[in-house]
Amino acid sequence: MKNFRTIAFLLASTALVFTGPAYASGGGKPKESKASEARPFGTKSISTATENFVEFYPSAATIFNGHRPAGFMHFEYGLDIIDPRIRERAIKMAPLLRDAYGRILSQYAGSIYSLGEVPDMNYLTTRMQGITDRIIGKGKAKFLVANLMVREK
Repeated sequence: MKNFRTIAFLLASTALVFTGPAYASGGGKPKESKASEARPFGTKSISTATENFVEFYPSAATIFNGHRPAGFMHFEYGLDIIDPRIRERAIKMAPLLRDAYGRILSQYAGSIYSLGEVPDMNYLTTRMQGITDRIIGKGKAKFLVANLMVREK
């Protein structure tokens, strides 16, 4: 019974900590800054020095060792597109692009990559650029890697 009271007290105090700022701000949904404003089709609108960069939501894949999950790969990326018409077309095609990028990442993480090695960025960027060229058009967009993280289980 004493443990139940302790757990109930901890839950109640945690709820007060997290709900306090909501009451202070009027209880409404907090306004999001322009830096994290969501755009349609799975891309993010970010404030960067260049308007040419289209950032996608991150992709993730499981790293396998044999038939067992052994880790996790997190990949952040985007496209550098100079022409505004092609940029808008690429944003509309983002679901297709994200699917293709995710498949390449899953293939790499699941069968080619071995835990403990440094990920082969040349392989990944070459494959991703090839997909970009096939979907958007050769030379119209440049695939850029923002971040690649590997976490061992």
